[in-house]
Amino acid sequence: MKIFFILLFLILNHSVFAQSSMRRCTLLPVTDSVGGAIGFKVFEQVETELKNSNWCTYISNSNLINVFSRYRENLPQYLKSKEVLTTVSEKLKVGSLILVSLKNEINGIDAEIKIYGENGEDLYFSEKASLKTDEIEIVSQTINNWLEVYAKTIPYDAKINGVLGDQITLDVGKGYPINIGQKFIIKRPVQTKKHPLLKKIVDWETLILAEGKIFNISDNQALGIIKAYKSDKKVIAGDWVRLEEFKEEDKEVKTDEDNKTDESPGTLGVLSLALFGSSSSVDAKTPTDSNRMSGNIFGVDLRVEGWVTREYFAAIEIERALGSLKETSGNPTKSSVNVNNSTFKLTGGYKYLPIGFFYGPQIDVYTGYVKHTFDLDVSETDGFGKNSISGIVLGTAVNIPLNREYRFVAQAEFIPLPTFSEEDSIYGSAQMATSMELEIGLKYQYTTRMTIDGTIETLSNKARFGGTYKEVSYKDNRLKVGLSFNF
Repeated sequence: MKIFFILLFLILNHSVFAQSSMRRCTLLPVTDSVGGAIGFKVFEQVETELKNSNWCTYISNSNLINVFSRYRENLPQYLKSKEVLTTVSEKLKVGSLILVSLKNEINGIDAEIKIYGENGEDLYFSEKASLKTDEIEIVSQTINNWLEVYAKTIPYDAKINGVLGDQITLDVGKGYPINIGQKFIIKRPVQTKKHPLLKKIVDWETLILAEGKIFNISDNQALGIIKAYKSDKKVIAGDWVRLEEFKEEDKEVKTDEDNKTDESPGTLGVLSLALFGSSSSVDAKTPTDSNRMSGNIFGVDLRVEGWVTREYFAAIEIERALGSLKETSGNPTKSSVNVNNSTFKLTGGYKYLPIGFFYGPQIDVYTGYVKHTFDLDVSETDGFGKNSISGIVLGTAVNIPLNREYRFVAQAEFIPLPTFSEEDSIYGSAQMATSMELEIGLKYQYTTRMTIDGTIETLSNKARFGGTYKEVSYKDNRLKVGLSFNF
């Protein structure tokens, strides 16, 4: 199991959110001088506009409202605290903290907006105005107008939140105008310039790192491919992406290589069909001897996985293997036995996407029911017959793209409290049983919706008893080759 923890560590390091994007924003409680009577209504209207905007992925701070309410009397001062702003940014993973304050005057309302960065100190934007009215709609519209101006000052269109080889994942606002085939430039900020009086950032000095193009879009994220490097510095999470103007010629005819990734991979699930050859053995400790039979058997594996959502899935898998095993050690009464083994799995789980995109690394964690059935020619003297090991299974699987064509896959599962049962009443009740399965291999993206799969698989099932028949165990080392179809 150690190898899977190492793989997990490596995968997670592909996705390091070095900085939160300015295009992930939250609106802090709007303060006023009349006990929140105006501020609450303005907050509702501005928040609704932010949720519908495409420049910002709005993150609600509703979970923090109870915390803010404890400091209602000193809330304006509390919200100016660098420590408070930093904490909010860390909790919500946002890079634009929008702070609005209102003050009632005789002839209207003084409105002010300040937008801070994730460190709670960098001031990105500030405006204030004396409005000759106290109408909620006008106050809210003024703030929304300021936010539109701020959106145009953000020095990038997206931030990189994951890097895997030449592929990058971009964090963009939901509905942000971005197109497949659109070219982009990757930059890295190296220095900021602040206004000498206002102390807000007015300019960023950047270094150009690479150029590329967008080849897929999903929700508030996009997937890009780097085409040319302009610096010897490595592209990392947190670097900026500036989109170039989308032109008709960008809608170029794609190569077969591009189409493998650009087209939809399917939306419902995946069907996998594989043939396998197995080097198998069965060991039985009987009252008179320890008998081993071994040989090669062949079978078929059918698996269907359905995606309930992008993260949650359910799967059913059926295996069937036939062949014969010959005497290897001991003195069994039969020199060979026929084998008819099968496996049934019904599982469901969660698919974690470390860089947030379906084409990137995937980590599955799942549970369900598994039954392994071992059907050998009955020979009570030799300890052979039909029995099974079943129970609730726990498993994890990883799927890592090595490049645009190959993906590395690995899987480990075990039954924590397996149950042994038999039809021939040879062994009786088991004192203990174990069941484990390990698999490792590659997937080749042959077409957009089909992969060619090759894996090596090891299965180990064992049961021990307190009677004269001490133990029975089954081991299989398989080479599996098959196809997977997305649908």
